[in-house]
Amino acid sequence: MSRRSLIILGFTVCLLLPVGSLSRAQDAKGGPVSVSAQDGKFVLDAAISGYHEVRMGMLGVERGTNSDLKAYAQRIVDDHALSNAEIEALARLKGINLPSPTKTDAAMARLSSLNGIEFDQEFAREAIENHTQNLAEFEKEDQSATDPDLKGFVDAAIPKIRAHLEQAKALKP
Repeated sequence: MSRRSLIILGFTVCLLLPVGSLSRAQDAKGGPVSVSAQDGKFVLDAAISGYHEVRMGMLGVERGTNSDLKAYAQRIVDDHALSNAEIEALARLKGINLPSPTKTDAAMARLSSLNGIEFDQEFAREAIENHTQNLAEFEKEDQSATDPDLKGFVDAAIPKIRAHLEQAKALKP
C-alpha cells in the first residue's frame, strides 16, 4: 500500500470515529430507522456528487498544467474521499443503498477528451459549477433536514464546500 493510500485510510478511519457516535436508532424490527424521502434523495445525490468530485480531482492531478490547479485537484480528491466515507457510513446507518462510485458521466467524458489550457479552463469551470450547485443543495437540505445525523453531516460540509468554491473561482483565468 502506498504512503498516500495509508494517509487517506488513516484520515478515513479518524473521520469515521465520529460517525460511530451517530444515533443507532432502530425500528421495531431492529433495522435502521429510515429517513424521509427528501433526505434519502439528498444522501444519494450527495454521494453521486462526491464520487464525481474524486474522479474529477484525480483527472485534474493527472492532466492539469497549472500547479495551482493540480494542488486544488489534490485537495478535492483528499477532502471528497473523506466526505464520501462519511456519507457512505451515514447511508449504511440509515439503510440507504448507494450506487457504485465508478460510473462515468458526461462531464468526465468531456474533461477526459481535453488537454493543456483547454483542460485547465474546463476543469475550473466545472469545479465552479459543481460547487455552486452543491452549496445550494446543501444549504437547502440544511434548512429542511429532519434527521439529526444528516443535519450534522450537512452542517460540517457547508464550510468546506464554500472553501472549495472560492478556491475554484481563484483558478479561473
